[in-house]
Amino acid sequence: MTPTFRRPDPQTVPLLLMTVVTGIVEAASLLGLGHVFTAVMTGNVLFLGFGLAGEDLSVVGSGTAVVAFALGALGGHHVNLRLVERHGVRWTPVAVAGVAVLLLAAALTALGLPRQYGAPTGRDLLVIAVLALAMGWRNATTLRLAVPGLPTTVLTRGFTGLFRVHAALDSRERQLAAAVAMTAGAIAGALLLHLRPAVPLLVAAAAELLSAELFRREAARPAVSRGPDGDHRP
Repeated sequence: MTPTFRRPDPQTVPLLLMTVVTGIVEAASLLGLGHVFTAVMTGNVLFLGFGLAGEDLSVVGSGTAVVAFALGALGGHHVNLRLVERHGVRWTPVAVAGVAVLLLAAALTALGLPRQYGAPTGRDLLVIAVLALAMGWRNATTLRLAVPGLPTTVLTRGFTGLFRVHAALDSRERQLAAAVAMTAGAIAGALLLHLRPAVPLLVAAAAELLSAELFRREAARPAVSRGPDGDHRP
């Protein structure tokens, strides 16, 4: 019996690029804006708890990120719903481009800011808030896309899935690729941070916009290549 060739999901490449963006953004926020996460809320909740317990961590910084992320997720769900109603299967590139615009706004706000090793300043907090808002919307978007193994911000479940006995090969490949992508983003962000926090954020905005363009090109492909549910068929 001839094995059936399965084309990779067309969303894989832009989602992996968005995972790289997460690594860049977290490098800029954690290492350059005062030890605060803006995409990985597990870390922020822990930092918030440690800070409330008296450790030398910014309660205000972590709290700002958590609140802004929640607002971004809440608003993102509503905006994405409207985009689906208006654009149908072409909603994704619009949503991802919106996240890119927020990342660009954060980068422009960060222009001139030095790398911050201590508690975030008022302007740092503004950048943190805009970044977390963007990442909240991003997470609402990837949650709606629901591509297994590619949430773009959380790797814990993916790492666990790598060692699942009966995991599908393509699922393992996506989970491993996501880990590599986030590591690459973290390395790039940490290196770019030597040029001040605005630089990695500008790169992150550009990469997110490129992801939106990849989604747009995929959505523009002829409908004959799609099944009735909008999925691609080989």
